[in-house]
Amino acid sequence: MTTLEQPETKHNFTFPTLYKTLFEANKLNWMGTFKEPLEKGKTWADDVYPTLKENPPLLLHSGGSDFELLTPKAILDFEFPEVWDTDTHHFIPFAKTAEGNTYAFYDNGAEETPIVLIWEDDEAEYVAKNFEDFIFLKMLEAADDIDKDDLYADYGKENHMELYRADLKADLEAIRPYLKNEYISTLETAYNGEVLETLIAYGFMTSAPVKETIKEMLDFELMGEVFEHEK
Repeated sequence: MTTLEQPETKHNFTFPTLYKTLFEANKLNWMGTFKEPLEKGKTWADDVYPTLKENPPLLLHSGGSDFELLTPKAILDFEFPEVWDTDTHHFIPFAKTAEGNTYAFYDNGAEETPIVLIWEDDEAEYVAKNFEDFIFLKMLEAADDIDKDDLYADYGKENHMELYRADLKADLEAIRPYLKNEYISTLETAYNGEVLETLIAYGFMTSAPVKETIKEMLDFELMGEVFEHEK
């Protein structure tokens, strides 16, 4: 079994305290009791996910339909593309998207290690100032601009928003002991909001638009800025 210390040693990096705390609490484990790779004939959606649903690990539902946490083994075995300038940019991957983009800690010498999203092209984008802010950001974004097709695929066309709301609340309860009270309170308000519908998306009504709440609560001047990371 891969330990957290192994990728730390390989990547010459110490994971933030919150990341380690969640790891020890089994909140970063998207594989449950299953080993990777899965046995032939088994799939994550059909075999693993049902065992995680009642006590969800971090961002299981609130990370978005294309979000997936990497296991310690996947972090350890991560192969950096040759075109990435890893001498200049010290990335430590911890999650990925279905499109092939990578979320990573960016060890750039800052007091707090920021989170970046590394696109498949030659750019990376600053996402959050630290890991806790990243979790809050993802969970808050989950209450807004929810693609109808993704929602129907996961929950069907009957009572889909209430089923989705229940899953968001399950994620919130699972992470409650680990986030600051201000973040928990804001997410509770968001997840209890009235359902809103547009032509292509759903959302939950909050006291202020999600984008305004993010701007107000997450004081990170680099958020949204991009930089080239290839040689």
